[in-house]
Amino acid sequence: MAKPNFSFSDRSSERGPVRLVEFEIPGGVTTVPEFAAAVAEIEATLPGRVPVFFSGRGPVWGYGMLLHAAHPTPATGTYDPRLGFIVVASHDERYRVGDIIPELVAA
Repeated sequence: MAKPNFSFSDRSSERGPVRLVEFEIPGGVTTVPEFAAAVAEIEATLPGRVPVFFSGRGPVWGYGMLLHAAHPTPATGTYDPRLGFIVVASHDERYRVGDIIPELVAA
């Protein structure tokens, strides 16, 4: 079992700049304490003035931790390989819950 590794990239969408946070869990298995520790390490980099979108194979509870850590951002979303990035929370009129942002995939 291992802590996830995170990478960050700043991208542009039709609605403005966004931050993409991708993660990978080495070996594909992690524990709640390991994931929580990894989120705590990156938490300070998440809140900001741009929306944050997450991508990676991980547990639902891990995504919950990430979304909670990023809550102060204008909008957050997750990746679905069939649809693209989907807005799941928003405090910004440019993004509504349920919006699909496909252009981030090709960026």
